[in-house]
Amino acid sequence: MNMPAQINSWVIDHYIKDKLDGSELRWVSRPMPAIESGQVLIKSCLLSIDASNLLWLSEKEDYLPQLQIGDIMRGNIIARIEYSSHPSFAEGEYILSLQGWADYMVIDGDALLNNKLTVKFKPHPNLPLDAYIGTLGITGWSAYIGMMEIGRLKAGERVLISGAAGATGIMAAQIAKAAGAKVYGLAGGADKCRFLKEIIKLDGTIDYKATENLQGAIFQLMPEGVQVFFDNVGGETLDAVLPNMCINGRIVASGSVSQYGKSEQYGIKKLPLITSKRLRMEGFLILDHLHEINEVLAVMEKWLLEGKLINKNHILYGLENAPDGLAKLISGGNIGKLAVYINS
Repeated sequence: MNMPAQINSWVIDHYIKDKLDGSELRWVSRPMPAIESGQVLIKSCLLSIDASNLLWLSEKEDYLPQLQIGDIMRGNIIARIEYSSHPSFAEGEYILSLQGWADYMVIDGDALLNNKLTVKFKPHPNLPLDAYIGTLGITGWSAYIGMMEIGRLKAGERVLISGAAGATGIMAAQIAKAAGAKVYGLAGGADKCRFLKEIIKLDGTIDYKATENLQGAIFQLMPEGVQVFFDNVGGETLDAVLPNMCINGRIVASGSVSQYGKSEQYGIKKLPLITSKRLRMEGFLILDHLHEINEVLAVMEKWLLEGKLINKNHILYGLENAPDGLAKLISGGNIGKLAVYINS
């Protein structure tokens, strides 16, 4: 193969100061290093833009070691093995992995092999590669585990999803519908709500941006109460949902995107309702469930091929445009999974 002359990447220039201003990352090009015995060269094909990226650009503690100034930005990627001097990796193989915002990377093969955040997979010839960054990727896995294992969803139950037009929300909604639930969604904007009702076939939606009293709007939409709340937003949204929860309801704490990047966190005012309503609220990380992924991926790939799931991504093109995805993530200017095609 023709080795690239250089590796391009985005590195952290400084952390977010109160809110994202677009200057936090800077573009760096470095000469391509020599590949030593036991190393592999991976070519980044797709980069996922996630709410966790905002955490990694802050000084807040996270479930992974904090990135330092000058470090390459971290992200979930799909990559292809371009060159290998390690016996466990063959040229042309694909991996899902947590790596850097770079077009190429030279990595120690043993480190990659022992990295629990790396999964080898073989793309189905009848599915687009970007399906494995959204519907069949870590977002889809999180929605499946969160809804079915953490939420313990049963057919016929009433489910409410915040951030329902986001990457995880769309998947959680489809999985809940497939499981026979009545599913309702909170989303920002008439277009998103229309998409959720017409394409995802939700039983009802609320445009929170056009709603002055979210708590009251939820009551009108779901007067019998919420049995399972799949929460991607947190903050004031969680406060509005808590009074609408049924006794013995379950709250799946999938994320708190409304609080990411903020120096002052919103204090939940109605937390005592967890006690009086006997609610179970549980957070989870997909990292704790990666041993289940082969089974989950097989089920979801079959569902996608059968048309039970859709693959809805908001695609940007070119690594140089990756920071634009962070702004879209905050503004909510996307429907579906935000991803960047880097290399074909």
